[in-house]
Amino acid sequence: MLTTLLPIIAAIAYIAAALRLVCFQRQGARIRRGIALLACLMIGALFCAGVEILLYRQPVSVWQAAIAILLCILVYRSRGNLAALLRPNQ
Repeated sequence: MLTTLLPIIAAIAYIAAALRLVCFQRQGARIRRGIALLACLMIGALFCAGVEILLYRQPVSVWQAAIAILLCILVYRSRGNLAALLRPNQ
């Protein structure tokens, strides 16, 4: 049961984090090209990780699922703002 549930949880967490980054609205904040490029790369990596787990039935450990969930929580807490996520003072 756990071997079938962990990949689904990890894939959903990866895809949800990527979708939250895609749906970020900057609301007047300035565009930083480096952060925007990093966000694009992160979105692509997260989508690919989620789809790879779903399509190719990649094995997922408990720790990989935990990291996926924590990353998803962090992205949602920053409201999809990667610059706020990378800021050291918050």
